[in-house]
Amino acid sequence: MQSPITIAFNASFLQPKGGGISEYIYNVITHLRQQDTQNRYIVYVLQDMEDYAREKLPKDTRIKVIPYASNYWGVIRRSLFSQRFWYEEERKEGFDIFHSPFFHAPKFKHAKVILTVHDLRLYRYPSTYALPRLIYLYFAVRRSIRRADKIISISQFTKDEIVSTCGVQADKITVIHEAINRDDFSEKRIRPEDIATSVFPLTDTPFILSVGHLEPRKNYERLIEAFLQLKQRAGTERIRLVIVGKKAHHYKTVIKMIEENEDVVYLDFVSRSTLLWLYQHASLFAFPSFYEGFGFPPLEAACFDTISAVSNQSCIPEICGEAALYYNPFDTSQMAEQMYEGLFNEDVIGQQHHLLPVNLDRFSWTKNAKETIATYQQLI
Repeated sequence: MQSPITIAFNASFLQPKGGGISEYIYNVITHLRQQDTQNRYIVYVLQDMEDYAREKLPKDTRIKVIPYASNYWGVIRRSLFSQRFWYEEERKEGFDIFHSPFFHAPKFKHAKVILTVHDLRLYRYPSTYALPRLIYLYFAVRRSIRRADKIISISQFTKDEIVSTCGVQADKITVIHEAINRDDFSEKRIRPEDIATSVFPLTDTPFILSVGHLEPRKNYERLIEAFLQLKQRAGTERIRLVIVGKKAHHYKTVIKMIEENEDVVYLDFVSRSTLLWLYQHASLFAFPSFYEGFGFPPLEAACFDTISAVSNQSCIPEICGEAALYYNPFDTSQMAEQMYEGLFNEDVIGQQHHLLPVNLDRFSWTKNAKETIATYQQLI
């Protein structure tokens, strides 16, 4: 048996509105603590997130505070001045591994560094970042990736991008898929009092659901065009398209198209219960995005036995496997055809319902934690 090692885990993105990275941090730490009773863990959180972290994480988690806040100026100061703090923490705690669950990490004198890289949207779609942060990250990320001792990639697609974009050797990168908490995406998690009453009329007609921020890579303009073609083919059968997601950037054309079509419904940001209700009642889930690092929404829909028609680009085929209908996201006719099949072809619908739970079984946070622990052990 190997001697115990100490792992420092940077949880500075563990925040109530931290998005996918916050969910990743919570799930990885929780399942590492369940699976690993030998090694020692120190979890670092921002100073204004300490109470949240103590409430959220397992009670025996050792938590230390990074002396910066989560606000805009806190992010800037942390980016510019935190190196001294980390040198001092390495000296005091003597950790063997520093795990950063995103694509940037400080320097250390002795500790090995592991990065989890979710995607390289930074280089592919730089407009998704605020300019000051973009300027900093544009150079810091590539440098951190090259300097890291080991990289965890959440998909093979992202691994291939790291190799081609950052010039990193493939054997330095381990693919460990993220997962989904199926218990969190179930009917028992729906709180009726939290469901927006505006969505209840949607059950009058079949509707297609799509979830994601309004930004170009989500491909909503083509989705709406394909939906209009689908409506023509469906004839007198009324169908709605429901889009859920915050306005991110370059969204005005999409909003204009929505306003011009009464059967396209935009709900902006919705409560968790409302989102789960929509997944449950949708006749089909559409995911036309042409760039994702992992792509959770089709798996979330699958938890409610809702089948998906999805893009055949980036990581999406890797994650959805056989449990989805695929189309070229740049071909609206093909998109419309596959959505029609998912709505009206009973043989296709039956086959997809059979495949959904089989695909979901491929993803497990327990498996993720075991593979992460193995990565730690290989590094020491």
